[in-house]
Amino acid sequence: MEQAFDLDSFIAKARRLGIDTQRVEVKEAAQGLPKSIVDTISAFANGSGGIIVCGLSEKHGFIPVDGFDPRRVSNALAQACSDKMEPRIRARIDVEDFEGALVVVAHIPELPPYMKPCYVKARPLYDGAFIRVGDGDRHLSRYEVDRLLEERRQPHHDEAVVERATLADFDTKLKEAFIERVRSTSSRMVKELPSDDILRIKGAADYDEEGVLRPTLAGIMALGSYPQQFFPRAKVSFLVVPGLSKADLSPEGERFIDSRFIEGPIPYLIDETLYHVRRNMRISSRIEGAFRTDTEEYPEVAVREALANALMHRDYSPEGLGSQVQVNMYDDRIEIMNPGGLYGPVTVGTLGMLGEAAARNQVLAGILEATPYSPGSDQGEVSSARFQPEYVVENKGTGFYQIRTALDQAGMEPPAAYDHISTFQLLIYKKQPQAADAEEGCISSEVALGADSAEGAAAQFGAGRPSAVEYAVIEFLGEEEAVRAEDVVRRTGKSRATVNRLLNRLISQGLVERIGGHRGPGVAYRLPRA
Repeated sequence: MEQAFDLDSFIAKARRLGIDTQRVEVKEAAQGLPKSIVDTISAFANGSGGIIVCGLSEKHGFIPVDGFDPRRVSNALAQACSDKMEPRIRARIDVEDFEGALVVVAHIPELPPYMKPCYVKARPLYDGAFIRVGDGDRHLSRYEVDRLLEERRQPHHDEAVVERATLADFDTKLKEAFIERVRSTSSRMVKELPSDDILRIKGAADYDEEGVLRPTLAGIMALGSYPQQFFPRAKVSFLVVPGLSKADLSPEGERFIDSRFIEGPIPYLIDETLYHVRRNMRISSRIEGAFRTDTEEYPEVAVREALANALMHRDYSPEGLGSQVQVNMYDDRIEIMNPGGLYGPVTVGTLGMLGEAAARNQVLAGILEATPYSPGSDQGEVSSARFQPEYVVENKGTGFYQIRTALDQAGMEPPAAYDHISTFQLLIYKKQPQAADAEEGCISSEVALGADSAEGAAAQFGAGRPSAVEYAVIEFLGEEEAVRAEDVVRRTGKSRATVNRLLNRLISQGLVERIGGHRGPGVAYRLPRA
């Protein structure tokens, strides 16, 4: 659907900014259509569409250009869209009045996924395809072009035979549970097949050129004992950052609070990553009458579904296997990213809608719907107390719907999704501060500290009124000669990221001082000495 565009409103905004924008490109075109216009047409068509305005001068404050010929430019622009682009672009080109002059406004539509990439016909495909970034156009990388070309056909990377693998590289428990599930849900003909034949017809194994039955990529990722033996980067990188960006540092000067690579087959990747997410997020506790209620910062079902989707739909092409799925925890959000953007007819706008589903890795998706969720693993036993789905995915196109539903039930905003061709990014944000159990207004039941004495301690230093959590931290520091950040975490029940932020804020207010250097095991905190 074409987006509405108001020329007057845009120019007013552009004059304030001093530049054009991601969605709108302004060209003078006083001497005719500039050669670079085809780059912009390609960039808009490969992205989300956009607007080209000809006849205004950006460098002179977006004013009409003397000598501009709207008929000549509109004809040249129509010809460029039709004859110079592959595939042809069906643009809507209008001539509009602006401040007493005529300008040309061209609406460049986004191409459907199966027609991308759009490129300049006079150049080779890998040199003539562009994408819009900020207010400029950049070449699509070879990897991005390849991913767009895959939209024209069903990828089969997950079906590839892993030449160095044997059936002995399957995890025995996973394989046997998978075969049992297939037999229990299939026709009588399939139930009676030998185990190796079931692996083959379900795409978990196939014959190589010499007739040897070996695991496929999909089979080894879902059921293998150690897939990273064959695909070292097909893992999860997990990172906890002490702030809102990777440039932030903890009070001790650390860049990361927790950093690790998680390996194993997909069921174990999901389970162990969830284990580390739980270790690094805050659990708020409320006492209502005789009962205690624990609330997680992030609903586990939402994080699990997002991670399962990332591992199932990621790009498993030879180029894509050079990158891992990333899970990054910041103070205000969890970010989950996977190689490869959205596939097929699905767009950011249609995620979670009924009937809008497509699987880049069809074989892998089919295997995962019959793959048990970490049976008998240490991590599985940890997670089973809270959430233990029977199989890795439902494969019914409901994953994103479940994420939205879980967040809505927790009173949280919907996830933010971004499709970057080479990467898909999903952000899950914490509740806003005004929520009933927001961080600054809710002390967990483990914090049994009096606000009155904390308030007196704060007033002693002449600072502004601290929050309830800061009161608790100040009073704890008043009880000890010096404490470490880990001691505050244990005492308050807050996450390490929350404690780091609180300590940084108290230090900036002069309520707390750091001793023992700026980083390392010797760093501690105390109330300032008189």
